[in-house]
Amino acid sequence: MPRSPMRSLFFALTALACIAPALRAQTPPPAHIVPVVFKLDDVRTNDSGYLSDRWRKLLPLVRERQIKLSLGVIANSLENPKPAYIAWLKEMHATGLVEFWFHGYDHGVRKVGDVEAAEFTALTYGEQKERFDKSQKLAQEKLGFTFQTFGPPGGGKLAATDADLDATARVLTDDPSMKVWLYPSPIDARGEKLNAAGKVTVLDRVWAVNIEQPLFVPNSEKFIAGYNKHAANRRYFILQGHANKWDEPRWAEFLKIVDYITQNKIPTLLPTELAASLKTSASKN
Repeated sequence: MPRSPMRSLFFALTALACIAPALRAQTPPPAHIVPVVFKLDDVRTNDSGYLSDRWRKLLPLVRERQIKLSLGVIANSLENPKPAYIAWLKEMHATGLVEFWFHGYDHGVRKVGDVEAAEFTALTYGEQKERFDKSQKLAQEKLGFTFQTFGPPGGGKLAATDADLDATARVLTDDPSMKVWLYPSPIDARGEKLNAAGKVTVLDRVWAVNIEQPLFVPNSEKFIAGYNKHAANRRYFILQGHANKWDEPRWAEFLKIVDYITQNKIPTLLPTELAASLKTSASKN
């Protein structure tokens, strides 16, 4: 018996509803390809050495997808015997696809007058150097290598003053291992000056191209839109995220970003790899 017009319309709408997700998934490829660095902050354990399952998800992801990740270690997490944690860090490092970078000694927030300040805000050169030195010592003792990249921890309400950032630049220049500064903002005159000096490479940010928008919440649509809007005028993007803040829906959204990057053959680089490539490119020009 022939279908009625209403039944035909019903079946047509049902079929369209089934294929709509697939159509939406076919995101056009980017017109310009530039590499990305995954910058994941706040690797640490509690005093017992417990490492959350959210961090542990990264090892199989790296192995299966062959993507490169950089993870910011809070150095005081290396203190005291924590065999399982240290073993995980070494296992990640042994893949050759992961770089651990220095994300502060304690990521602490303290009072400066009546205002809260992040760990490296409003500290003298000597105070900052002390934190670098003891953190590098811990890394060498527990992991067998020193950090080559620094990403300042955030927090607090006090913006860094000129003197604070000058002190940080001096510490990075004087630390024999440091090669890269994951800059906490778009490039400015101070960052350009440090780049020009040659010892440390400053890798700056584009706020609209990120994993999380807003903070702690991965958003693949905003990432893709930002990447396509800004790639023509960039040599790279630094993508910040906080994996320990990602529940299952947030993790799934992060995987959509990974899918877009891998499907479109967008290179993922480690901070020191990117810095080396930029130096090589500059020397040829």
